[in-house]
Amino acid sequence: MIGVIYDEEAKRIIAILKGFVCSWNKCTFCCFYEEAAKNLNDLILTAKEIITRIKGLMNEKLVDRISFFNGGSFFELPLSVIHELSKITSKKIIEIESRPEFLSKDSINYLYSLLKPSKLVIRIGFESIHDEIRNNLLNKGIKDSEVKRILELRNEIKNEFGDLIEFIAYVLFGIEGIDEKSVVTSVREFNKSLDGVIAIKYKSYHEWMPKEVKVSKELLEFLRMNCLDVDLTESDVWKINYRH
Repeated sequence: MIGVIYDEEAKRIIAILKGFVCSWNKCTFCCFYEEAAKNLNDLILTAKEIITRIKGLMNEKLVDRISFFNGGSFFELPLSVIHELSKITSKKIIEIESRPEFLSKDSINYLYSLLKPSKLVIRIGFESIHDEIRNNLLNKGIKDSEVKRILELRNEIKNEFGDLIEFIAYVLFGIEGIDEKSVVTSVREFNKSLDGVIAIKYKSYHEWMPKEVKVSKELLEFLRMNCLDVDLTESDVWKINYRH
């Protein structure tokens, strides 16, 4: 799953970097640690290869947006790697992922000044508006108070940057233990307070992980009408390369 994909229709580059194992690494539905870097040298060399490929694509294709994924929070990448990435981010719409504990006014200001994007989009894996689902079922380690803090931070950032910085929530569906009614509520509530929602269909990679459940046509229709994107995780692009 590590590599670079170009989306012709969206004029978007998806860059999947290696990162270290996520500092939380306790979510019941996640096994991105399977692709974590073995060491700092592994991480840096992979980043250099990916940056070279991105530069090549930018010379050949029209690129408006670059989305960075590293199996954890963008802020957990070594600063040297972020500095290298900043050489290709100027005046582009840049998307990153982050757990909420890495987000503050100072950290966002610093990242924005470093990347110099036309817009910075911060994707946050809340997964559910409901605390009992988010923490008891999914073990996200994100309390309601932290959700509230991010909503307040978003308003503070908006007052300073306007539409130049956006906060997007991930909402998980299609997983045992999360009923469709709660998914609908999560999407509606996050849409009220943030800049949009991306719905992610759960994919089970191991027997010990929660089970996938069938998704109704009604829910899919609702998600497509109310979310910025509905990721059905059906593409081979997102297959995890396991270490055995």
